Amino acid sequence: MSVNKSLFSTVAAAALLFSAQASAFSLAPGSLEANLNNESIQFEYDRAVTGAQNLHINGSILYTEQHSDDSASVFTVGFQGVETDNRTFRAAVGARLYGYTAPESTSGLALAFGGLFYHIVPGASHISLGGYGWVAPQVTSFGDTEYLYEAGARIAYRVIQNTDVFLGYRYLHLKSDDKDFNDPIEDGFHLGFRLNF
Repeated sequence: MSVNKSLFSTVAAAALLFSAQASAFSLAPGSLEANLNNESIQFEYDRAVTGAQNLHINGSILYTEQHSDDSASVFTVGFQGVETDNRTFRAAVGARLYGYTAPESTSGLALAFGGLFYHIVPGASHISLGGYGWVAPQVTSFGDTEYLYEAGARIAYRVIQNTDVFLGYRYLHLKSDDKDFNDPIEDGFHLGFRLNF
């Protein structure tokens, strides 16, 4: 499999942006998450910003081989206003910058807006449900991107203090400009865990 130069550019841009965010603030406790299925794996890191009430920064990387002709990689960095006690609920609203490389030599950036919400099930304190959604319209999409959106949902079980395992579903779709690739980058279920610290 040949290595796309834009992959290195995207990785470098995401790493530099996240490093700049991290070095600009003192960071407080946060979370680490990983999820995977037979074709995809994703890692996400989230930290609260000390001295900025309810502000979190986060970054993620997704690698998928869902498309038989080529793989795809998606990197995100973002800022969100978050309200959580890490036990019963988590809610956030904000923005995420997506960088990606996809089949058909498709690559680009997109600034998406959205949020998430998770809450325990009443009467079942170890089980939580929730979902998220992010949308980047044409005006905040760059490179080959015409628009991008991601949506997902999950059911989680708290196995030990501050650690959840979950079954999730993710749908990540982009429409490219003058390219042959206009399919979902990923569409499927996954298993994962989240560590809150």
